[in-house]
Amino acid sequence: MNKKKLVLAAILLSLFLSACGGNTVSPEPVDVDTDIPTATPTLTPTAIPPKTLDVCMAQSPDSLYRYDGKQSLAKQSVFALLYPDLLSVDAQSQQAIFFESIPNQENGAVQVLDVQVKVGIPVQNASGQVVYLEEGTLIEHAINYSVENPVEWNHEQDYHMNQFQITFKLRPELKWSDGSPITASDFVYSYHLAEKTALGHDKWALDRAQSFVAEDEQTLVWMGVPGFVPENPGEVLWQPLPEEALENLPENLEPEQDVKNISPLSWGPYRIQASSSLDAIHFETNPFFIKGEGFSGYDLVNFQLEPDLATALEKLRIGECDILDKSYQLQALTKSELEAIALDAKLIGEDWEPVQHLVFGIKPAVYDAGFYNAWTAERQDVLGSIETRSALSACIDPIALRNGYFNAHLPESVVAPELNHVSEILDGNALLEEIGCIYPEEGTVRVAKNVPNVLDGSELRLSLLVGQSRMDQEVAEMIRASLELCGVAATVESLPIDKLYQPGPDGLIFGRQFDLALISWQKRHMNACQLYTSDQIPTSSNSWVGTNVAGFSDGAFDLACWASAGWLAGDNYSDAELMGNFLPAMELMPQYRLWAVSSDIVLPEAVDFADIWQFLPEE
Repeated sequence: MNKKKLVLAAILLSLFLSACGGNTVSPEPVDVDTDIPTATPTLTPTAIPPKTLDVCMAQSPDSLYRYDGKQSLAKQSVFALLYPDLLSVDAQSQQAIFFESIPNQENGAVQVLDVQVKVGIPVQNASGQVVYLEEGTLIEHAINYSVENPVEWNHEQDYHMNQFQITFKLRPELKWSDGSPITASDFVYSYHLAEKTALGHDKWALDRAQSFVAEDEQTLVWMGVPGFVPENPGEVLWQPLPEEALENLPENLEPEQDVKNISPLSWGPYRIQASSSLDAIHFETNPFFIKGEGFSGYDLVNFQLEPDLATALEKLRIGECDILDKSYQLQALTKSELEAIALDAKLIGEDWEPVQHLVFGIKPAVYDAGFYNAWTAERQDVLGSIETRSALSACIDPIALRNGYFNAHLPESVVAPELNHVSEILDGNALLEEIGCIYPEEGTVRVAKNVPNVLDGSELRLSLLVGQSRMDQEVAEMIRASLELCGVAATVESLPIDKLYQPGPDGLIFGRQFDLALISWQKRHMNACQLYTSDQIPTSSNSWVGTNVAGFSDGAFDLACWASAGWLAGDNYSDAELMGNFLPAMELMPQYRLWAVSSDIVLPEAVDFADIWQFLPEE
C-alpha cells in the first residue's frame, strides 16, 4: 500500500472512531507526501464601472419635439447630445463628418444661377425682404447690373437675377441610433414638417427657399429664391427627422409622449435610454454614430432636474453634478457669487453676439411733416450731423464701456471676446469743441455756437430711453456718466417693455420720438446695417413698421449695406466699418450666457455647450 492510501486509511479510521462515541484514540502522526499539488485559486475580473457625466438642469425641457415652437435652454442642452452640428469638421482629419464635403463654390456644390424674373414670383428685394415681384420692386444681385447698384423692376425689360443652388452629399454610412439609414428623404420630411408650423427661424428660412428636394438617397438640393444670398450652407439646411419612425406622429403631441412613445432618434454620439423621462434623461453611447467607438470619454450621460440653484451648486462642489447647464442663468449672479463658483469649477461664457444698440434719434417723426427749420422745430437737429454722432460715440467709448461692464460682472477666468468696433479711439471733448459745442462762461453743459442746423445757445441736453433690465439700467448709467464728462447732459427714462416698444405713432421708439434709446434686438439673419437702411424707417405710410427707428437715410449707406452680406460680398464691405462710419447706432452689449463645469473635466480648446460630447474625464 503506497503512502497516499495509508493517509486516506488513517483519516477514515479517525472519523469512524469519533462517530462510534468510544474512547478517542489519537492517531499517530503520519508522513504526508509533500509533493501533493494544491489547487490554484480562480481570479474573478473586477468590472470597470462606466464613466458617467452628470448634468444638472434648472428646468425640464418643454418637450423633445423640434417643431413645437418651444426652445427652452434645457431642450437646447439635450439636443447638443442628440444632434451635433451636421456641418462640423473632424479636428484631426479636417474632413466633414456627416457629408462627403462642406458645400462651397470651389467644389461646385454651391452654384450661382442666372434666372429671368417675372411678375408675381417670390424674390428677395434689395432690403432683404422676400416679396412677390411687382412694378417698382427694388432688386439687387441682378446679373445684368452691378451687385452694388439695385434697380427697380419693370415689366418692359428682361431682368435676370442671381439664384443660389446648394447640393449636399450625405455619407452613405449614416445611421439613426436604431440602426436604420439616414437618407435625404429624412431631411425633406423635416422640411415639410417645418412648413406646417413656420415658426421663428424656420419661417425665415422657408421664405427664402424655393425648393428643397432629395435627388437620391444621399443627395439633397436646396434652391433659394432669386436675390437671396445665404451666408453659409448651415442657414438653409434642415436638420433631419426619421420619416419612418414619425410617419404616424399625432397632430397634438403631448410632452410626455416625446420620451415614452417616440424617444427621439439621434444621429449624434448618444441616444436616449428607454427608462428616461423629461425630468431625468439618461443617455448611452450610440453604437451607430458615424465616428464609431471611442469618440467620447463618457459611457453614460445623465441629465437630472435640480431647480434649486444652491442645491445644484452644492452638488457641483461634491461631484454629484459635473455640469450646470445654461438654464441656471448664472449670468444673473453677482461677480462675487460667480467668483465663489469659479473656486471649484470652470465658468464658460457663450452667445456673445452683440444685440444691444444705442440708437441715435437722427430724424424724429416730427421732421416728416415738412422742411426742418431750427427756429420753429420742436427739437433741434443735434444728431443729424455725423460729426456730432462721432463725438458722442468717442465720449461713450463702446470698448471701454463694454470692458467696464464685464470687469464689474465677470471673474477674470471668463474671457469675453473683443467688440467688433473698427473706429479709432478719439477724444470726444476735442471733437465737440471742433464742431462748435462749447462750454459757456458759466455752467457745465455745452452749448451750440455756429453749429449747422442748431440755434446758437442751445444746450447739449439729451434724453435716453431704456428698459428695466439690470443690464439696461447699468449700461444707461455708464452712458450718462461718460456723456457728462464731455459736457453733455443726459437724463435716463426707464420704461417697461410694453411701453418701450409700443407701436407708432404713439410709441416713443417706433414713433421716432426720442434722442437716444437702448434697444436689444433679437438675434438676426442679417448684418447690423440692414436694420438701418432707408426702407426700414417706420412712418405713417407703412403703418409704423420698420427697424430703422433712427430715421437715418443715406443712399451710399444703403447700397454698401445691401452688398455687404453673403457669398457675393467680396472683401470691399464690412458691416462694422459701415456702422462705424455712418453711425445710425452703436453696437454695445451682448446677451451672453454662462454655465459651469467641474474642474475635473477636460474641455476642448474653444468650447461651447454644444461640444459636450467631446468633453473628457481627467486622467
